[in-house]
Amino acid sequence: MKKQLLWRDAWQAIGRTKGRFIAIFLLMAVASLTLVGLKMTGPDMRQTARHFYAQTHLADLTVTSPAGLTPALQATLRQEAGVKRVEFVHTADAVIKGDQTAIRITSLGGQLSKAQLVSGRLPQHRHEIALSYLLAKHYHRGQWLTLTAAPGLKVHRVKVVGFIRSSEYLDRNQIGNTTVGSGQLRGMAVLLKAAFRAEKPQLARLTLTATAGQDPYATSYQATVAAKQRHLQTTLRHQLTTQSQAQLAQLTARLPGLRQAAAINPAAAAALQTAQRQMAQLKAAPSQLTVQTRESNPGYAVYRSNSARIDLVANVFPVFMFAVAILVALTTMARFVAEERQKIGTFKALGYSNFDVAKKFLLYSTLAATGGTLVGAAGGFWLLPRLIFSAYAANSTISGLQLGFSWGWLLTTWGLAVGATGLAAGWVLAQDAREIPAQLLLPPTPKGGARLWLEHVTPVWRRLAFKHKATLRNLWRYKSRMLMTILGVAGCTGLLVMGFGIRDSLGGIVHRQYSQLIKYDLLAVKKPTVTSASAERLHTALAQPAVAEHTEIHYETLTRRFAADPAPQTVALLVPHNAQQFRHFMTLRTRASQKRLDLNAGVIISEKLATLAQVKVGDHLRLQDAQGQWRAVKVGAITEMYMGHFMVMSPAAYQHYFDQPYRTNAQLLKLAAGAKVNSVARQLMATGAVAGVNENRSNQQMINNLLNSMDRVMVILIGLATVLAAVVIYNLTNINVEERSRELATLKVLGYDEGEATLYIYRETIILSVVGILVGFLLGRWLHGFIITNLPPVDAMFDPQMRGTNFLLSAAIPLVITALVAVVMQKKIQKISMLAALQARE
Repeated sequence: MKKQLLWRDAWQAIGRTKGRFIAIFLLMAVASLTLVGLKMTGPDMRQTARHFYAQTHLADLTVTSPAGLTPALQATLRQEAGVKRVEFVHTADAVIKGDQTAIRITSLGGQLSKAQLVSGRLPQHRHEIALSYLLAKHYHRGQWLTLTAAPGLKVHRVKVVGFIRSSEYLDRNQIGNTTVGSGQLRGMAVLLKAAFRAEKPQLARLTLTATAGQDPYATSYQATVAAKQRHLQTTLRHQLTTQSQAQLAQLTARLPGLRQAAAINPAAAAALQTAQRQMAQLKAAPSQLTVQTRESNPGYAVYRSNSARIDLVANVFPVFMFAVAILVALTTMARFVAEERQKIGTFKALGYSNFDVAKKFLLYSTLAATGGTLVGAAGGFWLLPRLIFSAYAANSTISGLQLGFSWGWLLTTWGLAVGATGLAAGWVLAQDAREIPAQLLLPPTPKGGARLWLEHVTPVWRRLAFKHKATLRNLWRYKSRMLMTILGVAGCTGLLVMGFGIRDSLGGIVHRQYSQLIKYDLLAVKKPTVTSASAERLHTALAQPAVAEHTEIHYETLTRRFAADPAPQTVALLVPHNAQQFRHFMTLRTRASQKRLDLNAGVIISEKLATLAQVKVGDHLRLQDAQGQWRAVKVGAITEMYMGHFMVMSPAAYQHYFDQPYRTNAQLLKLAAGAKVNSVARQLMATGAVAGVNENRSNQQMINNLLNSMDRVMVILIGLATVLAAVVIYNLTNINVEERSRELATLKVLGYDEGEATLYIYRETIILSVVGILVGFLLGRWLHGFIITNLPPVDAMFDPQMRGTNFLLSAAIPLVITALVAVVMQKKIQKISMLAALQARE
């Protein structure tokens, strides 16, 4: 019978304090949703990618040679120790006639890096083609296409029979560069091997025995593949160099005779140019042979880094959110136990043990915490990962998120929630357990007043109104509540400052990068050898009205691996021919002072490159060139740059550090207003003098997509922080009103109207909220600095500056919530009976 009474009272307590119970439920739900959701999103994204890679049998390594892989090279790859499987593939770039779309075509067949069929079927005849599903909006099954600029193909009229997804091209926008069309690939496709003209394959796909069953994102996998990559690159290039020497010797022996023939007969000049071109190709062949890991695939590396960025946020954001939720839940449960003091005394007087009395509060806290945890964790496992993945999926070809489940995170979250609320109840109960029932049946002794230090400043204290004196004394009187309110509001504000701050750091970067810093529209890289006719066509293309301005530079790419990322980083080296003219195409300046930099300062590198290499002005930076030679340069200045790694130096500095004569090999172009980038790029490629064109427009699109994805994630986190702020402020204010209901009733007896009675309490809330907001500014600033240092991709940096609007918004949200809660609390204060003050036994 006694037990039934205890349990009945326990269930009735939930009904009597629905607001408090729901508050604890919501606190734990929001915290669990954030913690579980963010902790699961990164692993879910990686598991989705693993599943896709396993389905398509993505190769560990690829060997590419534009000149083709000779039978000797193929034999070397087949006999290489540790290679489990090797497949050879033909490739060719082509342009689809009509809209001039450049695509990369590979031969169908084999088991490695298989194309995944999205719709239709795969080619069965050599006149059939399957296109990337990204091109499905522009073409349809059954449509006949004409392929141009494709000398490597036997067929040029093909029928679309299906659409595919390739595991080798994971980025929707950054597919790659080409020597046809506009210089930018827009998609990929597959044809049967019979459709290709070349006998030698241009691509080899390899899987390694040592990587079988390994996690592709594990450090051990990356180390194994990187070691094999270095070994194969050295071996194959050496072998190709040896093979080329005999052919070079034969061509060299023929050159004198060809020159004499060309001098006598101009018609023989073509044979001389052909021989010279063949020699250039043979010399370049070893350096053009590349062995690449999966990390060389831009989409692969970006996807991995995206999941890692979510892991980083998951190590910061939910920790603070959960800490705030637990802090407020502790206060809520402690206040609930204090309110039930007389009932505790009654049950003890009836003979209930301390443990029996504790069951009521453990049931209350466990139900609220467990319910909130289960609801929040359900959203964390199945909702939040979907929302975040959808933000990043806009840029990736990987789809079909594989949702995982973790007992570890569920039990950890549940343990924290139940433990925190139960700990608060147990702490207060332990104090009450030391008192006898007769003492518990009486109201607790009111907190004693204390003199404030301000009271000793008599001129100031005497000028304060009674209501202001009462507010200050009450703030100091209820120190624990003051601390909890400040910390609760500060935590929520800090998370808002961090979220809005990251949005600030993302916003405007693209405009600053491609309007203020990088002003050119196209980078056109010339071929190593250019005929006089091609050079003339290039000169004509550069002189067209669509090109507003152009300047010559030397351009090459350097590489270096850094501890922050296993993938090799590419550094663009720009050596302007005319330093004064170069200023029209790129602005070199320091970020902090905006001071313009001059090439006389020495070698200038971008800020993120300096950060990765951990170098400053005056230090030496080592980078590897295309021939594998290490070059050490002295850093003269560090320039503001947000995307990509850049190095700029004068021709004299280039000759000094690279020990070779300076020659221009590229053009920077600024286009006239209204000029079409694709059209100009196609004209440049059509000259025959240009090896490739880099469009800043495509770079901007890629970066915009990345930033938009991250921005969507920040909006989700800001929304969660706002919900937490609303629950925290309402809960703490509600506790304050309930705890001091008798005090409010007394004020009403003394003649205070509803507004004055509300302000009597709410002045304290407003003051504590403002203090919490100010503390939150400091916390948010620190969180923002930590996140933007570690969140950006390895080749990018975010703007560390924070705007004033960020702080205004972060302060406005808790203040608006405080105002809305005041409206709700005023109605609650109106319902307080004045008789309560007369009936109080204090």
